[in-house]
Amino acid sequence: MPQKKSALKILQFCNKPSFPPKDGGAIGMNNVSEGLIEAGFNLKILSANSKKHFVEVANLPNEYITKTSFEAVMVDLEIHPVKAIMNLLFSNRSYNIIRFYNNELAQRLIEILKETDFDFVQIESIFLKDYIPIIRANSKAKIILRAPNVEHVIWERLAEIETNNLKKAYLKMLSKRLKAEEIFTFNQVDAIYTVTPEDQLLIESLGIKIPITFVPTGIDVTKNLELNEEEVEFPSLFHIGALDWFPNQEAIKWLLQNVWPQLHSEFPNLKFYIAGRRPPKWMTNLQVDGVEVIGEVENADQFIKSKAIMPVPLFSGSGMRVKIIEAMMLKKAVITTSIGIEGIIHHDGQNVLIANTADEFLMAIRKLISDRIYYQGICNQAFENANRHYSNKILTDKLVDFLTKLK
Repeated sequence: MPQKKSALKILQFCNKPSFPPKDGGAIGMNNVSEGLIEAGFNLKILSANSKKHFVEVANLPNEYITKTSFEAVMVDLEIHPVKAIMNLLFSNRSYNIIRFYNNELAQRLIEILKETDFDFVQIESIFLKDYIPIIRANSKAKIILRAPNVEHVIWERLAEIETNNLKKAYLKMLSKRLKAEEIFTFNQVDAIYTVTPEDQLLIESLGIKIPITFVPTGIDVTKNLELNEEEVEFPSLFHIGALDWFPNQEAIKWLLQNVWPQLHSEFPNLKFYIAGRRPPKWMTNLQVDGVEVIGEVENADQFIKSKAIMPVPLFSGSGMRVKIIEAMMLKKAVITTSIGIEGIIHHDGQNVLIANTADEFLMAIRKLISDRIYYQGICNQAFENANRHYSNKILTDKLVDFLTKLK
């Protein structure tokens, strides 16, 4: 007799805490958690905890702990120079990945697998690949890899735009090692789902034959989306997203060097607000007219609502930019590159503007600033598009269908 969906037990194994959902990665994992719980699944979360993404479990809401049985184990994810150099010289493995293996986390994983007969273990990202043998040895569960990015592509793209030959060679080596680790892992799990169709096709092109689909990161459309246009600072530019993520740093640096000087000369009263967790020192020390580095904000939605135009000049990265979907849902005008919009359903010039050069970014921003009606039309269509295609309920249904077919 087939099991009911409500009887299915899933262990969500996370590379960092999924709650509170303050960055794109945590938002993606948390939305999956919420969707599965809402669909009636029995969910357990085990996560790596670290200084970089530290969460005090005792301070999390009781409701969240109750419905997820959330646990976290401290893992040292600091980059140790000596270990990094030794890895570079005497290993062919990815230092990014081996840092995630921790004996205490492995032991707690074994205990949890022995306590509960899970139907699925979902590992969040390639960085947890070294725990797959432990899962196989201690559980009959199907192992599902949720791949928010194809990691080697991020470093491959960074290498392409790097002008320093030494750095370029190093980035290429990182990409090559990650690619080997990813291909190995893709063949070790039972199924994969990405967040973009582009990443699904890329993985399939590597000769991977297991079940694979894509399930974009959804957005909670039931939250407060009301927007008072009188409270929007127009015109204004803003960034929001993890500022310790290298592609975001490169995007901001590129905008400040190639777009902002001309833009500021044309619109001297225009402000560019930079928000996000853990800005690097060079950014916090930034002294540029019209640019304000805010850092982490208490309420991301309120920050987004208060600003007008979000330029996202991403030239590297992989997966789907959750903050773009959130900005569209909150009726913001987004300007991004062909890479930045990957995996997001859109219509250029209707609900988003695509720009791949400094001149194209300047033209798009000028158009939005000079024509308030055009700007408002982009914002309204962005909301309609995000609401139609990225409701968490719709996307959860797709994931549930994929999982149940695997049983």
